[in-house]
Amino acid sequence: MAQWKSWEQMRYIGKEITRTDGRAKVTGSAKFTQDIQLPGMLYGMILRSPHAHAYIRSIDLSGAEAHPEVKAVLNLNKYTVRYYGEEVAAVAATSPEAAEEALDSIKVVYQKLPFVVNEEDAMAGDAPRIHEEGNVDTSESGDRRRVEEIISKSAHVVEDTIRTQVQVHNTLETHSCVALWEEKDRLRVWISTQAVHGTRDDFAKLFELDQDKVQSICEYMGGGFGSKFQIGVEGAVAARLARATGKPVRVALSRKEEYLCVGNRPSSVRTTKLACDSRGKLTAILEETYGTGGIAGGAWFPSLYIYRVPEEGVYRKHSNVRINAGAQRPQRAPGHPQGNFGMEILMDELAEKAGIDPLDFRLLNDPDETRQRQYKTGAERIGWYQRRNKNPGSGAGPLKRGLGVSSGRWGGGGARDTIVQVDIYPDGKVKVSTGTQDLGTGIRTVVHQTCAEELGVPMSYVTPDIGRSELPFSTASGGSITTASVVPPVKNASDKALAKFFETVAPALEASAGELACEDGVIYVKSDRSRSIKWKEAAALLQNRVLSVQDGWSEGLSSSGVAGCQFAEVEVDVETGRIRP
Repeated sequence: MAQWKSWEQMRYIGKEITRTDGRAKVTGSAKFTQDIQLPGMLYGMILRSPHAHAYIRSIDLSGAEAHPEVKAVLNLNKYTVRYYGEEVAAVAATSPEAAEEALDSIKVVYQKLPFVVNEEDAMAGDAPRIHEEGNVDTSESGDRRRVEEIISKSAHVVEDTIRTQVQVHNTLETHSCVALWEEKDRLRVWISTQAVHGTRDDFAKLFELDQDKVQSICEYMGGGFGSKFQIGVEGAVAARLARATGKPVRVALSRKEEYLCVGNRPSSVRTTKLACDSRGKLTAILEETYGTGGIAGGAWFPSLYIYRVPEEGVYRKHSNVRINAGAQRPQRAPGHPQGNFGMEILMDELAEKAGIDPLDFRLLNDPDETRQRQYKTGAERIGWYQRRNKNPGSGAGPLKRGLGVSSGRWGGGGARDTIVQVDIYPDGKVKVSTGTQDLGTGIRTVVHQTCAEELGVPMSYVTPDIGRSELPFSTASGGSITTASVVPPVKNASDKALAKFFETVAPALEASAGELACEDGVIYVKSDRSRSIKWKEAAALLQNRVLSVQDGWSEGLSSSGVAGCQFAEVEVDVETGRIRP
């Protein structure tokens, strides 16, 4: 099984280094999708529904088609629109101003239909239907009667209704795409995406192209948070307008459009009874929960979360509710913030009811060994027992202070399908390539430093190449798996390339390849460091040949399962609601 070097042997991993893309970003030379400017480029814009629910009786595009600066108009008519902001038509013009004028000239006759925009109204028996199959999908788990019996015999019980609101991703870089048809069957797109290869495949499917006829590029992007896996209507519109005009077309959504139509974190409402025995051990949880992901539903969230309750003491009834609003998309640990928020509040309330310190209550009911250590470390660092029990909620006038603790979990671990290529050139330069995309979190730097670490050369010798679909396949960036997906194959490909390189160098050092090592750009015989050669001199032995190696993911180089605790001291103005950590 592959293994990492010891921490003490690491030169770049785990050390403070300059981000590979830092200079490009602070100087403005890094090109995001919205920075792409191509000769003759047109500007695409989308007309959106002003109604939450309506039937489109007619649409007149003639005004837009007659505009002298408009080069193409698309009818995106779906006959029925189901939320404010749903796409109706699109135009491509020579300037953003002309595109806006063209949208204003499109005449649409709507027949407004009944709508619902909150969960409670949508769940009513006489609510307007969002879908033919209805507005609500409900599931149940556990024996309600048995759980109610356990609760009735428990020493302490709390009951509460806790809500979290819909949240939008609001990435700094809005959803955007620049599309260019280089030939009638060859498409190049620059797209702000979490999935370079996934969007390539989506475009290929949409236009019935072979995958090698589509190039998807995302050199830099300004955040995704789960909202940028698919090409979206904006990507499809950019490509359709580009094909219709024969010109490159850019579609970049406005901030308002980001709020309306490119995803959100669903809401959650949970009415819960949580019970414990006289010692503070949890005995039962009974919940009725629901939430909305707009027209898509999909508002599930974990219920009990990280704490342990006997299986017979767990009951839940959950409803996914559809309303007339834009569809949800994954957002940073889908469901977990909602599940965590509600459960932590309930734990605090039950601890208070039972007369147990809230930290001790968690130590009693959280079986995770890592968090058990974290609770104790955090308590020591913030002075939990010395300060919290002195005078909780103390402070001058309306300013009150208190200490709090909360915990969470996540998975991670990495996907197993990423491929990395390492090329060693005769001039000593190294290129490490994979099609992963950097969401702004630094995977370009991680790829760079890992390759340099494994080869034993200065980082200045290595160039990372990422963000294009023609590079070796890499998985989409979601669920906090990017580093764990990409770094193992970087290590494996680098190790394999180095071993192959040593086969070329070994005769010059009168040694076998297995006797060689490399450190700080010097290849040497492990038993006699005086027998050595500089990396660039060794690379010249390749003559005109480029040494290329590909490799993939393997067990033992990444792990899954993340546990975390947070402690905070917070000041609250009980008159104004102002909060200051």
